[in-house]
Amino acid sequence: IYITYSHVISVDFVLLSPFFHTHKHIRSTPAWSDACCLNLTRGQLDEDNTYLKSTILHQYLFGYEIPDLIMILLPGGDESSNNNSDNSNNSSLQLHIMGTKKKIAFLQPASDYIEKQKGSNHVIQYYIRNKADSNQENYTTLLNVILSQRKEKKDDDIKEDEKKTENGDDNNDDAKSKVNKIIVGTLMKEIDTEINTTPPNSLVAVWESDQYFRKEENSISLVDCAHGLSHVWSVKDETELDLLKKSSVLSNKLMKHGCIPKLEGIINEDQSIKHEDLAQALDTMIEDPSAINLKIPQEDVASCYFPICQSGGTYDFRVSATSNSQKLKYDIIVLSLGARYQYYCSNITRTFLVDPPKAVSNNYELLLAMQDECRKAMRPGKPLKTVYKTAQKYLERQKRDDLLDKLPKNLGFAMGLEFRDSNLTLTAKNPTPFKVGMVFTLSCVLQNLELTAPQKLRIPKDSAVRQIDTYGLQIADMITIGDGGGEILTKLRKQVTDISYTINDEEDEDEIQADAALARKLAQEPDSNRALSSNTRSGVRASSRLAKHTDPKDINDGAAMREKKQISLMKRRNEERLQELARKSNASGSNNENDKPEELVTYRSSKHYPDHVSVPNQVKVDMEKQCVILPICGNPVPFHISTIKNVVLPDPDNRASYLRINFYTAGMAVGKDAPVNTAKLVAKYAPYATFIREMTFRSLDPHTLTSAYRQITNLRKKMRLRELREQEEANLVQQERLVRTKNERVPRLSDLTMRPVFAGRKTQGNLEAHSNGLRFISTRSEIVDVMYNNIKYSIFQPCENEIMVLIHFHLKNPIMVGKKRQKDVQFFTEVVDASQTVDNNKRSMYDPDEMDDEQRERQLRKKLNAAFRDFCKKVDAVAKKNGYPDIEFDVPYRDLGFTGNPHKEMVFVQPTLNCLVNLTETPFFVVDLADIDHVHFERVTYMSKAFDIVLVRKDFTKPVQRIDMIDNSDRDAIQDWLTDMEITYTAGPMNLNWKQIIQTVAQDERFYMDTEEDEVTAKEAGWDFLRMYGHEDDEDVDEDEDDSGYSDPGAVAGEEDDDDAEATSESEEEDFDSDEDESDEYGDADEELEEQGMDWEDMERQAMRDDRATRRPDSQQNVEDDMYRKRRRGGSAPAPAPQKRQRANVQKARAQHQQQQQRKIARGGPAGRRNRR
Repeated sequence: IYITYSHVISVDFVLLSPFFHTHKHIRSTPAWSDACCLNLTRGQLDEDNTYLKSTILHQYLFGYEIPDLIMILLPGGDESSNNNSDNSNNSSLQLHIMGTKKKIAFLQPASDYIEKQKGSNHVIQYYIRNKADSNQENYTTLLNVILSQRKEKKDDDIKEDEKKTENGDDNNDDAKSKVNKIIVGTLMKEIDTEINTTPPNSLVAVWESDQYFRKEENSISLVDCAHGLSHVWSVKDETELDLLKKSSVLSNKLMKHGCIPKLEGIINEDQSIKHEDLAQALDTMIEDPSAINLKIPQEDVASCYFPICQSGGTYDFRVSATSNSQKLKYDIIVLSLGARYQYYCSNITRTFLVDPPKAVSNNYELLLAMQDECRKAMRPGKPLKTVYKTAQKYLERQKRDDLLDKLPKNLGFAMGLEFRDSNLTLTAKNPTPFKVGMVFTLSCVLQNLELTAPQKLRIPKDSAVRQIDTYGLQIADMITIGDGGGEILTKLRKQVTDISYTINDEEDEDEIQADAALARKLAQEPDSNRALSSNTRSGVRASSRLAKHTDPKDINDGAAMREKKQISLMKRRNEERLQELARKSNASGSNNENDKPEELVTYRSSKHYPDHVSVPNQVKVDMEKQCVILPICGNPVPFHISTIKNVVLPDPDNRASYLRINFYTAGMAVGKDAPVNTAKLVAKYAPYATFIREMTFRSLDPHTLTSAYRQITNLRKKMRLRELREQEEANLVQQERLVRTKNERVPRLSDLTMRPVFAGRKTQGNLEAHSNGLRFISTRSEIVDVMYNNIKYSIFQPCENEIMVLIHFHLKNPIMVGKKRQKDVQFFTEVVDASQTVDNNKRSMYDPDEMDDEQRERQLRKKLNAAFRDFCKKVDAVAKKNGYPDIEFDVPYRDLGFTGNPHKEMVFVQPTLNCLVNLTETPFFVVDLADIDHVHFERVTYMSKAFDIVLVRKDFTKPVQRIDMIDNSDRDAIQDWLTDMEITYTAGPMNLNWKQIIQTVAQDERFYMDTEEDEVTAKEAGWDFLRMYGHEDDEDVDEDEDDSGYSDPGAVAGEEDDDDAEATSESEEEDFDSDEDESDEYGDADEELEEQGMDWEDMERQAMRDDRATRRPDSQQNVEDDMYRKRRRGGSAPAPAPQKRQRANVQKARAQHQQQQQRKIARGGPAGRRNRR
C-alpha cells in the first residue's frame, strides 16, 4: 500500500510542476492568480460535505482523506534544501508536510521512493508535531519557507508589477498591495470554515490563525487556487479513466436493473408512493448493489447525491434539487441518480413518459437530437462554450426559437473525484478548451414547457397527463473526451420507444367490458341455447362483417358503385400495364446474350482420351470429364452426360446382356428434368441437325455393361444435384456483412423459434437488431443474418385468436437457410401449446380453475404482444438511425380476414398494407399485391356456398395463385377491399384452365388494347372478357330494368361467327323450352317463394339474375372459344378451330346445363321461378 501511494505522489508532482514554473506568463495565468506557493491544508473530517477541494486533493494524491494535515507546495531552490546541488532547476518542487507521527509514517515511503528515482529533483520535507513547545518551531520553519519566496522574486517581476499598478491595469486596492507582498494560493472558501469548525488546538487552526500564517507583519496576500487545482485533475490518466468508466457502468446498471424495474412495478401495480420514498429506495439500492445482483464490494460504492425523483408538473433541474414529499404521478417522470466507485463520480438522468401526447414525444425527440449534436461538438481544442452555442444553433435550425429561453444556464459540468466542478461548466461564456482525458456530464434540459388543451385531446381520459399544464424534459449522460470527440459512457437506451409507457388503453378496457357483458348474457340463457345464440339467429347464420340491420337497397347500391369503379379502374390499369410492358421490353432488349447456349466440349482431340479407352468396343465412363465414351463402328465417340436422357439395362437373354441409352432429341418434349443448357442446344440445332435418339449395346460379358450402367447412373445423379444447387444459388445476391452494434444496447428478443428450420429440427434462439441488419443465433450456434436492405416487407402479427405471436420478414432476394433458398423468414413464440388448442374437453365456464387459466393466458398474450411490439419499435428506430428508413412493420387487418384454402388446408388469410398473407401455418402464404395484375372469382353462382379466388401475376411466366373454398358471405368485403387497393377483379361461374389462358395472353401483344391490329375494330381490353356481364348488358339493364329483365343474347356473345351465334341461340331456346316443361311439372314455385317471405319485387330481381346467369357461357370451353375468336380476329392464330369441335362443345355445354337445372329442381331450388315471367 505504501509503495502504491508513494508512486501516486511522485506522479502528481509532475502534474503540478508546470503551474509553478518561474516564467511569469505561466505563473500569472488566471487559474493560479500569480501565486508563488500553495498553502494546502485539511481540517477535521466533514461527512456532510464530501466534495471540498481539500478532500478531493487528498483523494487525488493519497487515495485517502487525511485530516488535520498541513502541506506547503512551492518551487525548488529553497535554501533549506541542501541535498539539491542545482537550485536553478525550475522544474523541481518542494512539498513540506506537517502532521502527527502516524500520518508522517504513513507518508514516509513517498520520499523514499523519490530518492531512488534518478534525475528527480523533487523534495518532500516532513514535520512531526511536537507537543513539548506546542509545535512553535515547526510553525516558524514553515513560515520562513513561505517568506523565503520573497527573495526568489526577481527584480524584473517587481518592476513589471509596479508598471501595471502605475498604468492602472490593476486598479483595485488589492493589486497595489501585491507589489511587495508574497502571493500565496489557498482554498479561500475553506480557510475561514476550518478556523471556525476545527478544534482550537488542532494543527490547521493554529497555523491559519493570526498568530502565524495570517499575521499582518508577514505581508502575505492570499488568493484562491481552486481554479488551478480544477485544471490539474480535470485531465484524467488511464487509471482514472478506467475507474470513471466503471463508475458510469455502475450508474447505468443501477438505472437499468434497479430504477426502471422499480418504476415499472409501481406503475403496473398502481401503487401510491411519495417522491422521497422512491428516492430513498433507490439510494438504498445504490449503497447495496447486491440487490440487483451486482458483485461489487460494498465499501467501494457510495451515492454521489440523494436520488432525485420529480413528476406532477413541478420540476427543478438544478444540481441542488431534492425530491419532495408529494406523491408520484403517472405523467412525465424525471429520475436522476449518481454512483461513486472508489471515489470517482458518475451521473445519469432519464425522463419517462406515461401516456405522452404527440407534442411531448416530439419535444423529447428534439431534445434527444440536440444532445447528440452537443456531444459531437465536444472535441479537443474547442472551448466549453461551444456546446451551449451548438444547442442554440440546433434549435434555430429546427425553427424552434420558442425553445431558446427554455434552456438552462449550463448544459453540464466536469466530473471525476469531484461531482461538480464549478470552474468547468458548459455555459455560454466559458473559454476553457476541451482536452483529451476530460470527463463531463452532458445534461440537456428543456424546462417550463407548456402543455395546451388541444394537445391533450387524444390523451385517455384517466391519464394523469391531463392534470398538468407545464412540464420539463431532461437527459444526462457521462461523456469522455477522446481524440475523435465525445464518447458516451452511460449507454442506457433513451429513444422514445424505450422510455414511453401506455397504461390507459381505452380499447383494452372496452374489450374487457365487452367480454364481461357477453359472459353475463350467456349466464342468463339456457344451456341448450348458448351454443346457438352467438352464431345463429332464427336459424340463419349471421356474418360478423355485416351490421345488425342491413338494407338490401344499400347493398345493391354499393355493388353498383363498386362495379362502376372497377370499370374505370380496368381502363386505367390497362394503360399502366401497356407502359410497363413497353419499358420492360426496352430494358430486356439487350439481355439476349444470356439465352445463348454453351457449347459442350469434352476433349479437344482423340489424343486426350483417357488411357482405359484403348480397349476397343467397350462402353467407358470418364468421371472427370463428365462424359460417356461409346463405341460406334469400332471408334470411341464421347457423349457429354448432359445429352443422355436416361439409361436402361434390359433383362439379359440366354446368350448376352444389353444396355440402351436414350438421348435428348428434337421433335419430342425435352422434359422439365432436362438440363437448361441441353434444352437450349436442342432448340438451336433442331432446324438443321440430325440427332441420335437411341443406342443399344450388346455384350457377352454382363459385368461390363452392368458396371457402365452403374457409372452412368451415378454420374447423372451428381450432375443433376450440382445443377439443382446452381439453380438454387443462381439468383442469390451477395449480402453485405453484418455490422454489430458495440457502443449501445442491442435490442434483443429471447426464446424465439425460427421458421423455416435447419435440417428438419426445431430451431430456437435469440434475435438481435444491429446496425445494418438482424442476427438470429440458435441454441446450436446456427446463425441467420437478415439485412435491412434485403427486407421487402416486415410484418408483426400479435396473438389474438392464434396460438403464437410472430415477426415475419418477406425478403427482396432469397437467402440460404441450411441448404435451401428461402424468401420468407419468421420468428415466433407460442402462447398456447398446440396440444392444448386441440383439446375439446372444456370445463364449465363458471369453474374457478378455468377462469384462472383464461386470465393467465390473457395476461401472457398481452405481455408477449407488448414485448414483440416494443422490439419492433426498437428495430424501426435502429434502422432509421443507421440510414434504413424503409423498415416499417405492418400489422394484418384482422377484420378484413377470411378463411380459405391457399395450399392444402383451410387457414385464415389476412390482408396487410402491401400483402395478402397467412403466417400461422406452413408453408407460408405471402402474396405481394404489387405483383398482382388481376383477381378472378370462380364458382360465383347463387347456389354455391363457397367460391374460389385466382390471383393472376404480372409476370406471365409464373403460375397463378389460388385461394379455394371461401365462404360466400366474405365476397362483398373482399371485393370492396380489392377496389380500395385499386386491384381489378372479375367473376365467373366456372373454374378455368388458367395455364392455357395465361399462355394465350402472353402471346397476344395487343391484349391490353381495346382495338384489333387494324386499330379500328373494337374488342375487350385486358381482362374484361372474363366479366360475367358485359358492359352492353349492364347498360341495357340500367335503362330497361323496369320494362323487361331480358336482353339480346347476341350482345352477350359479342361479335361471334354465324355458327357460334346459331348454336348459342339454339342452346338458349332449348333451355327455355326445358324451363317451361319443368315449370309445368313444378308449378308451385311461386307459392314456395311466397312462403319463404319474398315479395314480387324481390322475385323479379331474382328471376332477372337467373336469366343473366343462364345466358352467359356455362362451361370452360366457351371462355376458351372467346379467347380463340380474339386471336383469330387479331390474325395471330395459325388456323380456325374445326366446326365439328365447336358444335360438340356447344352440345356438351347444353347437356351440362340441362343436368344442372334438373339437379336444382330436384333440390327444390329457384330454377322454376322464370316460368312466372
